[in-house]
Amino acid sequence: MFFYIETMKIDLVENQYGLQLTMGDYQSPLPGQTIDETITTLNINFEIVRQHYTKTASGTIEIAELNEVCLKIVLYYFGLYNSWKYSNEKEKDRDLIFLSEDFKHPYTMDIIIQYFKNRYPKDYAGKCASMLDMSAADLLAYEYNRADFYNSFR
Repeated sequence: MFFYIETMKIDLVENQYGLQLTMGDYQSPLPGQTIDETITTLNINFEIVRQHYTKTASGTIEIAELNEVCLKIVLYYFGLYNSWKYSNEKEKDRDLIFLSEDFKHPYTMDIIIQYFKNRYPKDYAGKCASMLDMSAADLLAYEYNRADFYNSFR
């Protein structure tokens, strides 16, 4: 079954393990989910994330790009929350609504940085910084420190 969030097409297919969500090159299994529950929760989460970033990105990022990066964030966390819910007994009652503390999570920042870095390799810092409500210098410092963190495990 196909459905849309804004103009972005999402495919949900029921299989023996539950649902499989596909959007472009992104795929995520969603065990335990129903189509209706998934569509409702994704739409709620998209509105939460879009409203948050619309305030910070006001006028600096095209609406289509803002929607796309917001949906990437929503899909990441929805898949993550759902996997916790169905793989950990302590999380079985987990609500799948986006948590406000995840706006400041490094993975959220990484999704935004990677999105704009892929689209605008020479000019991504300004767009990321406006969306993350920080200066370009702070963003580049964050990115440098994050790279150091990852490199410490090599």
